[in-house]
Amino acid sequence: MAEPVKNEGWLISGLYNGLQKISVPVFGIITTMLLAKKALTKEEMGVWVLFLVVTSFVELIRQALVKTAMIKFINYSAKEDHPFVLSAAFLLNCLITFLLIIILAVFANMLSGLLKAPGLDDMMYWFLIGMTLLIFFSHFEWMMYSHSMFKELFSIYFFRQGITLLLMVMWWLMKGQIGLTMLVVFFNIGIAIGAFVGYRYVKHFLSYTFILRGEWFSQLWHFGKYVFGSGISTLIFANAAQIMLSPLLGSTAFTASQSMATRVINLTDMPSQVVSDILFPKSSNRENAANKGLIRYYYEKSVGATLSFAIPMVIFILLFPKFIILFLADEQYLDGVPYLQIIAVTAMFLAFLKQWGVIIDSSGKPEINFRLITFIALLNVLLSYVLIKQMGFLGAAYALVLSHIVAFIITQWLLHKYYGISIINCFKYAIQFYPEMTKMVLNKIR
Repeated sequence: MAEPVKNEGWLISGLYNGLQKISVPVFGIITTMLLAKKALTKEEMGVWVLFLVVTSFVELIRQALVKTAMIKFINYSAKEDHPFVLSAAFLLNCLITFLLIIILAVFANMLSGLLKAPGLDDMMYWFLIGMTLLIFFSHFEWMMYSHSMFKELFSIYFFRQGITLLLMVMWWLMKGQIGLTMLVVFFNIGIAIGAFVGYRYVKHFLSYTFILRGEWFSQLWHFGKYVFGSGISTLIFANAAQIMLSPLLGSTAFTASQSMATRVINLTDMPSQVVSDILFPKSSNRENAANKGLIRYYYEKSVGATLSFAIPMVIFILLFPKFIILFLADEQYLDGVPYLQIIAVTAMFLAFLKQWGVIIDSSGKPEINFRLITFIALLNVLLSYVLIKQMGFLGAAYALVLSHIVAFIITQWLLHKYYGISIINCFKYAIQFYPEMTKMVLNKIR
C-alpha cells in the first residue's frame, strides 16, 4: 500500500515542477519563433543565441556554487541551523555575482570580437543590471527548491518569462523590429518581476537577520566547488559547438541553425530535469544518502520515468525533423535538419547522465562527478574542433554524439560498481511507467 502513496507524491511534485520546467522551453520556443521569423536577421539571431550561452554560464556558475549546496544542507541539517545556512548561501551568492560582474565588464569587448558577434558586448553591459537582480531572484528560487515548493516555482518563472515575452511582442507590434539591446532590457525586467513574485512566496521563511557562521560558509563552499567544476564542464560539454562554430566557420548564422536543433533536444531533456529536481532533495536526506538499495531504486526508477517520455520524442524527431525546424523558424534554417537528426539520440543518453550527476552529488561524491564531466567536456572540445575543421557544420553534431557515448559507458560502469545499478532495470521501469501513470491518472479522475 505504501508504493502508490510514494508514486502519487512523485506525480504531484512532478506535475507542478513539470509545469515550471516546460514553461521555460515553451516560452523559449515562442520567443525563438518571433525573433527568427519576424524580428531578427539570421546573423542577429546567432548573436542572441551567444548572449543566452553567456547568461547560461553566469547562472550556472552561481547555481553550482550555491544552489546545490544550499538545497543539500537545508534538507540535511537541523531546522535550527537553517538561518545559518541561508545567511552563508546569500553571502556566497553576492560575492560570486559581483565577481562575475567585474569579469564580464572587463572582458565583454574581447569576447564579442573573439566570437565574431558584433553587438554582444553592449548586450552584456546591459545584462550587468540583470545580474544584480538575479541575486534576489535566485535566492528566493533556491529556497523554494529546498522546501519543494514546485507550484510557486512555476509561478515565478511564468511571470519572469511571460513578462519578457509580452514586452517583446508589444515592442515588435509598435516598432516592427526588436534591437538586440532592447531584448536584454526586457530580459532584465522579467528577472525583476520574477524576484518580486518570489519574495511574496518565501517571505515567511526569511528571518530578516544576517547570522554568518564560518563553518557553514566553509561547508557550502567546499561542497559547491566540486559542483561548480562539474557545472562549468557540463556547460562546456553542452555548448562547445555553439561557442566554436562562429569562430571556426566565420559566421553566427551557423550558430543560429545549430541553436534550433539544440532547443528541440532541450525540450526532450525536460522530463529528466523535472525528475532531477524532485530526486535531489530526497536523495540528499541523511538516511537516504547512506542507503545503497534506496539510491539504486531512485536512480533506476527516475531514469525509467524519463525514458518513457524521451523515447517517443526521439522517434518523432527522427521522423519529422523538417516539420520541427519549419515550425520554429523558416527555410533559411533548414540546414539544421540533418544536425537535429544526428543529435536526437543524445536525448536518450541524457536520461541516464542527468540522474548520474544527481545521485553522485547527493550521496557525497561530487569530486567524482567533477573529474568525469571535466574529462568529457575536454573530449568534446577536442572532438568539436577536429570534426568541425574536417566536416564543417555537421562535425559538431558527431562530436556531441561521440562524447555522450563515452560518458554513458563510464557512468554506467561506475554506477554498477558503487550501487549495483542495472541498465536493464531502467528500461523495465520505463515500460512499467505507462500503465502506472494511466492508473494514477484514472484514480485522480475518479
